[in-house]
Amino acid sequence: MTAQRVKAVKIADQVVETLQDWFRTGDLTPGMRLPPERELAARLGVSRTSLRDALRQLELLGYLDARQGNGTYVRQPDGEAMSQPFRTLVRALPQNATDLLEFRRLLEPEVAALAAERLTARGRAALQASLQRQRALPDHSALLGREDARFHDVLAQEAGNTVVLRVLETLRDLLSDVRAISLPAAGSSRTVDDHERIIQAVLAQDRDGARQAMRAHLDDVAQTYARAVEQLRSPGPHPLPDLS
Repeated sequence: MTAQRVKAVKIADQVVETLQDWFRTGDLTPGMRLPPERELAARLGVSRTSLRDALRQLELLGYLDARQGNGTYVRQPDGEAMSQPFRTLVRALPQNATDLLEFRRLLEPEVAALAAERLTARGRAALQASLQRQRALPDHSALLGREDARFHDVLAQEAGNTVVLRVLETLRDLLSDVRAISLPAAGSSRTVDDHERIIQAVLAQDRDGARQAMRAHLDDVAQTYARAVEQLRSPGPHPLPDLS
């Protein structure tokens, strides 16, 4: 029999797995405060150093919220928390922003198609109201950027897939960070026109139409972003686009 090397598992990683099991079973729920460090380490049978390493990992993953002077609390991971480990990569390598946009183009057209198929009365009303609000807001408005994000959230919710919803929350959070770092928010009537075409297709429950309208919108976003990057490389003022 050939000898095989067994990969050692760090104690901190074992602690992470145990605590994640507690999250899944409901022993730890959002809003709950963790026991004191000494007590929790004794309960798990590990050193406080290993426990601290595990808690740092879980905080990065969005499961914990360490509050200075007030203890550590359980939280529900959201898009912002899940995006944290990737933000350094986006800052360090601008190409990653382009890759994120490409990934979004692979995913969101199918989300729009699913939203068209699974549209609820509540989603129909939300999309109609979103379009009205977008049309009422002035161009280049920060409010328009937030309404844009809300529009995409409604589509993701109507798609009815919680995994997709969380992925898109993370993706949009990363793109929001890219915009804040590299591209000042700049809403445009062209974006709202794109959104209207998507909404009309979804309201008609036209899967193919919704898919094509979203793909065309994201193609335009990617092209606008590429032009903006070129502008950044040249001297002078740089009016830049929205990535919502």
